[in-house]
Amino acid sequence: MSCRSCGIDGPTKYVEFYQNIGMLFARRSAEVKGDLCRTCIGTYFKSYTLTTLFLGWWGLISFFLTPCFILNNVVRYLLSFRLPKPDFAAMSTVHVSADAVPPSVGSGSFKFKMIYGVIIGLVVLGVVAFNSVRFMEKHAPAVNAQLHQGEITDESDGEYTGTKIRADIDALNKDTNATTWAELRPDFLSRESYLNDLKTQNNKLQRRLEIEQNANLGANDVCEQLVLDELGPALKDYVEVLSKEFSVIKSTPTPTQDTVSLLGDLGKREAGARQQFNTYIGHRDEKRCK
Repeated sequence: MSCRSCGIDGPTKYVEFYQNIGMLFARRSAEVKGDLCRTCIGTYFKSYTLTTLFLGWWGLISFFLTPCFILNNVVRYLLSFRLPKPDFAAMSTVHVSADAVPPSVGSGSFKFKMIYGVIIGLVVLGVVAFNSVRFMEKHAPAVNAQLHQGEITDESDGEYTGTKIRADIDALNKDTNATTWAELRPDFLSRESYLNDLKTQNNKLQRRLEIEQNANLGANDVCEQLVLDELGPALKDYVEVLSKEFSVIKSTPTPTQDTVSLLGDLGKREAGARQQFNTYIGHRDEKRCK
């Protein structure tokens, strides 16, 4: 029997291959049914299956059709795997009936598939990057900042804010080898950029916590209530006292007794805020909160 696609007289097998391209609210599909030779079976299988595998999922209906199409294509291909390839004599004999219309390999041009595939790939990468906060912060912090620089609206934004807060606090509390005021002051003030970022992240967190407090989200969630009652106030106090310490140190090139006394009082407030943090961490671990 002649191959429906290429017209070669030789061993053929009846197959049905399907292709789907999902486009959220629409989809493009194609199918080939008929007796095909081994070479054409392989061509259609690869084109239809790979297109469906990468471009077929994007839509509600497409999401459920795609695995069915892929499974069908794989099974049909495996069942025809032992079909001999056309020999030289068969390849030299091509028979195409007058009413035969060889089906095109796939729906949509190669250019369309490439452009659409690139768009889908970029969207998928964007979603993965948005939700891979720690990985992105390590390898592409500038991109991470662009993705999460707005208000906290979901868990990934909250994770980014928490990551930045921890990094800022670690940088602000980094050990120093300075021993005199003349050495300590510039070293301390060089960390002001971390304080400014800490203020920004704290403001975002406090605004989000106010929304959650008003929505009473902690009523049925112990972990959420701990954040509202303990973490939020502790961070707020800590940022306020650090800001006052920076202000005092920045305006005091030469220390006075009053300066030393004031910084001592602020140091006690800072220690109190740290204790609030430790209390929160203890309660968080006790309740097995993330």
